[in-house]
Amino acid sequence: MNQNTESSKSARNAVERKKSNLAFAFFCMEKDRARDMEIFYAFCRLMDDIADDESSPLEERKESLKWWKEEIGRVYSGGSLCPLGEEMRGLVKRRNISKSDLLEIIDGVERDTNPEPFETFEDIKKYCHGVACAVGLVSICIFGCKNPRTKEYAEALGYALQFTNILRDVRDDLLSHDRVYIPSDEMRAFGVSKSDLNGSGEKTLALFKMMWFRAKHFFNKADRLLPDDDRKALAPALIMRNIYGAILDSIYRLNFEIPPYPLKISKPRKILLALSAIRDSKRKKGERKFGKAAVFGAGISGTCAALKLALEGFDVTMYESSSHPMGRASSFEWSGIRLDNGSHALMGCYANFFRYCKILNTLDEENFAPLKSLEFIFSTAKTTKIVSFSKNVIKRAFSALEYLKIAGFRGNLSLLLSLKFGLAHPQKDETAREFLMRKKIPESSVKTFWEPFCISALNTPIDKTNASLLVSTLKKSSLKGGKNGDIIFPESSISESFYPRAKIFLESVGAKIKFSETLKTFSLENGKIVGFSTSKNESEKCDWAVSALPPKSISSVLKNSGIKPDFDADKLSRNDILNVYFTSEKRLIEGKAACIIGSPFHWLIDHTSKCQKCDRRIYGITVSALNFSEASPMQNDDVKKELFRIFGEFEIGDMMIGRFSGATIGADFTSESNRPGVRTELPNLFRVGDWIQTGLPCTMESAAKSAEELPF
Repeated sequence: MNQNTESSKSARNAVERKKSNLAFAFFCMEKDRARDMEIFYAFCRLMDDIADDESSPLEERKESLKWWKEEIGRVYSGGSLCPLGEEMRGLVKRRNISKSDLLEIIDGVERDTNPEPFETFEDIKKYCHGVACAVGLVSICIFGCKNPRTKEYAEALGYALQFTNILRDVRDDLLSHDRVYIPSDEMRAFGVSKSDLNGSGEKTLALFKMMWFRAKHFFNKADRLLPDDDRKALAPALIMRNIYGAILDSIYRLNFEIPPYPLKISKPRKILLALSAIRDSKRKKGERKFGKAAVFGAGISGTCAALKLALEGFDVTMYESSSHPMGRASSFEWSGIRLDNGSHALMGCYANFFRYCKILNTLDEENFAPLKSLEFIFSTAKTTKIVSFSKNVIKRAFSALEYLKIAGFRGNLSLLLSLKFGLAHPQKDETAREFLMRKKIPESSVKTFWEPFCISALNTPIDKTNASLLVSTLKKSSLKGGKNGDIIFPESSISESFYPRAKIFLESVGAKIKFSETLKTFSLENGKIVGFSTSKNESEKCDWAVSALPPKSISSVLKNSGIKPDFDADKLSRNDILNVYFTSEKRLIEGKAACIIGSPFHWLIDHTSKCQKCDRRIYGITVSALNFSEASPMQNDDVKKELFRIFGEFEIGDMMIGRFSGATIGADFTSESNRPGVRTELPNLFRVGDWIQTGLPCTMESAAKSAEELPF
């Protein structure tokens, strides 16, 4: 008893020494509430000091914490108390504080006396609830908060503050105390060992980026949950939110190069942050969107939507009807390598898609290196020209002009310059071919530039393509200059580099992903979606719903739910793509990719670099803008015959033909004018996908952009 009494006095003295720091959180409070916060802080500080006192034997620390659990019992039941215990009794009576919250705080700090590592997110979350969330739940009683939702706010903010602490102190905890507050399964997922935490390797920085994502999720969640009627009372909490939010932002600006000592905010900046929080506490901001969000579809758009919602602070569950993720961007194993369903050609202007890659820390230069050159194979003339892309800044500003090396391209020069400077415009309802004919572009120039660009970017024949969409796409890519016109064929499968990391990030904030579960119907009340049924559950609840389903699928769900769709799925035409993969000992092209002119084949891509141990070349052929219902798809003999015509006869090893039915919607006038927006006629139902109207053709970039346009 004497030992604990002396510890109590020591803690009170510690509070006196720390008053300058406490002032940032408590100076705006009424005096009696500030005094009660000091008592409560003394209790929390003492529990923490007991657990962290490495000069005391472990069993002695455990016994001290056990004694304090009994003391809290006496606080509520009566009996003789130590001085701090007596003050806690008065505090408990004045503020109606829950006994379970105080005991959870002790349980939380007691975990620090256990040398066993945290294994899962749920383990670390339970610890954080004890040492931070329970502290918040007691604090809001002292603040005098009334709104029931403030409890959820306090929990979310507690997680945000503690996860920021863990990230900020990760190296200090390791070096000074040999402690790690990162779940072992997350470290294994990133391939990071305990010793790696003291370095700044790529895998370690990716792990830290995920920890930033987690803390940011809880900050945003707290911000959304903050009720206006308790805002003034929560001024101290808003001060702490500003200070720790600034610490988290500093870590981000340091690119997660965390120093071996805890980052601190200067006193002048703390004052400014505190004053800003106090001003904010006096302003009514109205209701913000918050709660449970269900995302249907785990393709590019659905995964990006889930990431956006999770980062913004929503509780996310993603449903996928198939047994695997990424939808039309999924991958498969063939001939010893992992390949995407299609030979995905990205461009440097894919700002939205690359933004999500950056969030996941998967935007490495090796995987997304732009082509250094592009071969043009003229199959009828049996000739090849190579366009080399310059790194010179001035030349890159007019990157499209690199194509002047190709015979027949000069006929495009005047029109391209006019388009770049806004001096030429397609007419209403003009097809791409009609536009080019009106501008007197020679057929040879159409064949060498416009058709390849149209086919690869819009997957639509040039005589059906909406000229305005083709021109706007060109102006956002090659004609914009710089890196926007870069052509990129990723070195690894998109689904293998993107989704696994997305899964880790989503699960790091408690999001759930459910496969082989198909959306059946929505439930409505008062014109809003309140729930839905799936193939595995007849009654699920949600506050927000995001469809990343194909147009006909979501249209069918809406009709089955008694909801009239606000778009006509039948007016969105779909074009097919044929992908052919084959192996050969012969090298057919010098670089990574070739554009083939005068052939049903449009692209030839060398995938050999994706195979770690290959004794042969692995190639992929893409045939775009097909309609399988109108033409007989190519067979193996057809492919071989065309390859021999272009390259001469050579030995072909394995071959696989993949028919990608309905790969994209068409870029024709009817489809383009009927693409719906992200919003629907229901206030809490949204849709994303490459078929949504984003001002872009149907690509991975438009899929990512649709997710970015969600109004959250």
